[in-house]
Amino acid sequence: MTQNPLTPSDSESLLLDLETQRCEAMKRADFARLREILHPGLTHVHAKGQTDDYESYFRAGGTHVDYRQIDRSELKVQVLGSTALMTGRQLLVAVRKDGSGTVRIDSRVMQVWVQEDGQWRQLAFQTTPLEMSITQET
Repeated sequence: MTQNPLTPSDSESLLLDLETQRCEAMKRADFARLREILHPGLTHVHAKGQTDDYESYFRAGGTHVDYRQIDRSELKVQVLGSTALMTGRQLLVAVRKDGSGTVRIDSRVMQVWVQEDGQWRQLAFQTTPLEMSITQET
């Protein structure tokens, strides 16, 4: 039995759902789900320019901040065969676990997703801050 490939619009819907799942997993610190969504070849560029690969992302990810809000908007997806480009806005609010403050970053984000063995995974993430603030806790 031949499986019908997803149409571009089916893939767009699936990718938007996966992005929602990624953001929810970050807020829940659900690293098992994030490992399923993120590609082992991941390159993740943070707002201050530091870069993580898959392993370093999980060594550092979630250990320094408690994600309170991750809102995505203006999302656009371009599916190009087994690769997709996702762009849009992201508003992220996180509390530093050391109690030193709250971080708020409003940014533009570009993500690259790849489909392997019928599964879409995020291969690259780059955020460019439009506005960033850190509120110091006293």
